[in-house]
Amino acid sequence: MDLKIRDKQGLIVYLYSIKQVKNLKNFGSVTYVSKKMRYAMLYIDQDEKTEETIKNISSQRYVKHVVISKINTLEDKILALNTEESIFKVDLED
Repeated sequence: MDLKIRDKQGLIVYLYSIKQVKNLKNFGSVTYVSKKMRYAMLYIDQDEKTEETIKNISSQRYVKHVVISKINTLEDKILALNTEESIFKVDLED
């Protein structure tokens, strides 16, 4: 049995009612739900069907709109800050 770590895509799904959060579990894993602002943080597998899944979630009657999370791009930027080519590199020779 070979276990592989899959890349995930974060989605912020705004809902008309929080009661439908249980329906989102069919699409991926729900990690956070805000009752006050009526949104859920959802992670889906990042593969060739990602766009199709996002369109399918958007077409549900209980979904206002879907926003793709920027967390994947933020991780890349943070990693870039730790490298030698960082734009915040300090010159110690002066």
